[in-house]
Amino acid sequence: MSKQTEQEALRADIEQARGELAETVDALVAKTDIKRKVGDKTEQVRETLVERAQEAKAKANGVVEVARHNPVPVAAAAAVVGALVVVLVRLIGR
Repeated sequence: MSKQTEQEALRADIEQARGELAETVDALVAKTDIKRKVGDKTEQVRETLVERAQEAKAKANGVVEVARHNPVPVAAAAAVVGALVVVLVRLIGR
């Protein structure tokens, strides 16, 4: 191999090593970027909470609709639950 070919090969090796080093540094920075990780997790939790709140709201709206269309059975169920609470409170109070 000529000296010029060796130098070109060496330069190519150096450039490849620089590229690999840059990728390694970027990966390490990403792993240690706590602020970004916290932000990502916060966003994930927020999205989950919003989703669950929407589901709960939809279920509550369904219950309200059932109560509007069938007030007597709902009132009877509420009375039964209330009576159970009273009985339990008296039993526990003894």
